[in-house]
Amino acid sequence: MEKGNRSQSVDIAKGILIILVVIAHAQVDMVHDIIFMFHMPLFFVISGFLMKRETLVKVGYVRGKIKHLMIPYMTYLVLDMLLVRKTLSVHDWMYAIWGGRAVTGVYWYITCFIFTIFMLTILLRKFSNRIVKGLILVGGGIAILESHLLDRVHFLKFPGIPWNLDVALMALVYVGIGFFYKDKIKELLECDSRRFDLLSGLIAVALSLFCWFIYRNENQLYYFDMKPVYYKEFISALLIPCAFGMVLARLVYWMQKNKWLDSLNRFFVLCGQATIPIMFMHIPLNHWETELAYGRWIFVLIGAGLPIVSTILFHSNRVMRKLFGLPNL
Repeated sequence: MEKGNRSQSVDIAKGILIILVVIAHAQVDMVHDIIFMFHMPLFFVISGFLMKRETLVKVGYVRGKIKHLMIPYMTYLVLDMLLVRKTLSVHDWMYAIWGGRAVTGVYWYITCFIFTIFMLTILLRKFSNRIVKGLILVGGGIAILESHLLDRVHFLKFPGIPWNLDVALMALVYVGIGFFYKDKIKELLECDSRRFDLLSGLIAVALSLFCWFIYRNENQLYYFDMKPVYYKEFISALLIPCAFGMVLARLVYWMQKNKWLDSLNRFFVLCGQATIPIMFMHIPLNHWETELAYGRWIFVLIGAGLPIVSTILFHSNRVMRKLFGLPNL
């Protein structure tokens, strides 16, 4: 994530989201599906919010991001393949190198994010904001079209485009929201506004009713998942994450206003700073959950707790920070 416009509120929001990621991956059920409606889009929105134009257009910026993100990516992937999956199969390693939908886990996010940054950088260098916004929407439309073609074109479904680079078209929509509307997002995070509180409260009620409606009688009337390119409707793919995002922003605002939540806020700040180790480690660390059947909350405790402990123990070591993406606390 970028460091421009960084504030504690952003780290709290990221911390809440990464814990929700771990909760969602613990079990495939209604909770999983609801979290998947918004968690990855909001990570991309936050990334866009933190980006600065003057930084993005600098020569060598993308190269620096590739180095910063791909070193931990390769470290975690190699350790996962050797120590957890315990495979030397050429077939398995070819899929691992292919990345994206071909390899289980969250590895797709990093490669997709890097390509999203690359596309945004090129667009900002070449075009005005108005044209960039239009091109981003066109790209989002192409992403929706691909989602509808997925069942007809087997290659798109699996192994898919290398490194999930095609998903960057949809990710760019969310990054663009964060980048171009950062002033509005900052207001939501920081302004003492009864209007915002009322609106977010109404949206929270509407989202609760929506989730009840689509999952009542165990029916699944709506589903969203970026990794397998499952986003069938453009409007809902925009509105639902943004609605959850507004509720999250006001929740973060009120959490910071209440001093008795300081300890909880500090915990979420730490989680937000340790996003990369939690993201990469929580699934491999719980590789044996299906055999031991220890349930969702032990999964979360292991998946978030051990990466946080590792971050606290090794964050001061420069080599460990570079290899494992640990924050410099």
